[in-house]
Amino acid sequence: MKRIALGAIAVLGLLVFAAPASADVQWQVFERRREQCFNTMNSATPEESIRGCSDIISMRSVTGNGRAQAYKLRGDRYRELRDWDRALADYNQVIRMRGDHPGAYYRRSEVFLAQGEYARAMEDANAVIRIAPDTPGGYRVRCEVRVAQNVELDQARSDCDHALEINAIDTAALAARGVVSLRTGSNQQAFADFDAAIFNGRRVARTLYGRGIASLRMGRQREGRADIEAAEQLQAEIGATFASYGVTPP
Repeated sequence: MKRIALGAIAVLGLLVFAAPASADVQWQVFERRREQCFNTMNSATPEESIRGCSDIISMRSVTGNGRAQAYKLRGDRYRELRDWDRALADYNQVIRMRGDHPGAYYRRSEVFLAQGEYARAMEDANAVIRIAPDTPGGYRVRCEVRVAQNVELDQARSDCDHALEINAIDTAALAARGVVSLRTGSNQQAFADFDAAIFNGRRVARTLYGRGIASLRMGRQREGRADIEAAEQLQAEIGATFASYGVTPP
């Protein structure tokens, strides 16, 4: 009997010590998944980050706001991979859970813009401005929608100007305003905007091609041709994209 009692006490002791150890392991797992999902150190691939966010979403202990943020971040990773359907599904879920989440509306507007769903992109951009008027994203997307359709260019410029008043180095807004300036013949302004976007890290086909056209129009032939060739190497169809804006090299 004494042996049985001592054995029972030993088992209870193991349970007492096992519970905190198990909790500690669970916390470490959660922290690892959270790091993957948020990816603040940019150390995880999009696929790893998606797995981390998916695990957080499945955890019962995660709060509603935490789960909504995990859906938002997973949507961002799907958007990076151009998996538009899954990105939209996650942003839609965030908006169902939190109808006032400006980040979900903003990212969803970008997906709609990429898909050519301009009316829906404009609707979401307006929602961002209504919810968070002191952030640049909604104004920038409204500018981008008008640029893509080559309409209401004065209003497009006004929206890009507003976005840049809030964040002077919003490189996407700089690039969009650069297109507006090319369309309206303000070549020096276009060059300055594309050049600033490139300087601040957006060295992509759009900014190089835009700067190249501005350079050619101002007589800088060598610089202009170099930028256009570099842009075409990054994206073969960039010339057709600019032609849709009503902008072609001289």
